Amino acid sequence: MNQKFMNKYILRFFLYLFGVFVLGFGINILFRSTLGVGAWDTVSYNFSKLIGSTWGLAAFIVNVTVLLFVLFYKRDIKYAVILIPIISLSFVIDLWDILILGNLTIDAVWLQYLSYVGGAVLLSLGLALIIVSRFPAMVYDELTVILMKVLKVKRFFTMRIMIELFAIFLAISIGFLATIGFGAVNVGSFILAIAIGPMISVHIKWLNALLKTESIS
Repeated sequence: MNQKFMNKYILRFFLYLFGVFVLGFGINILFRSTLGVGAWDTVSYNFSKLIGSTWGLAAFIVNVTVLLFVLFYKRDIKYAVILIPIISLSFVIDLWDILILGNLTIDAVWLQYLSYVGGAVLLSLGLALIIVSRFPAMVYDELTVILMKVLKVKRFFTMRIMIELFAIFLAISIGFLATIGFGAVNVGSFILAIAIGPMISVHIKWLNALLKTESIS
């Protein structure tokens, strides 16, 4: 194994770990803005209140459930590698939520809006870093491709928005079952459902230009 290959692999691994770390931070900052978090994060948060677990553990259960559907459809064990980002993100969510940010609350309205925008930028940056690293991405990309085939939807972006909106309404249902109402769902969740795709694309473009990602493939 030559030095050039090792350097490329180390860079990709760093991008991946940093992406997961940033993603967990973005999720937590969005939540503390009280304006709404990402679609599947609303599902895991509300589910955590329903079963009385940490947010990270609930995220693990939700993501593994989706992964099992992917594995059932694909019938290919290689997709089990997606467990790596699932486990990593679950750990990082709890790391930020419990150990680092703890009981941090944001009361000032202007800070809430600033936290929401900053959290959205960090969330999309974290996802973009994971994608650019070319290590296993989150399970929802595979879910989107599968449902495009099943539902005969031609555009990835259209299918992704449909999945995000479904997740929000699922989270609302879980929230009322858990007697917390809408829980983590707010107007910002619907905005993110539409904006997250384009935001990730913007990050990927500048990251590719900065890092010359094609050279580390």
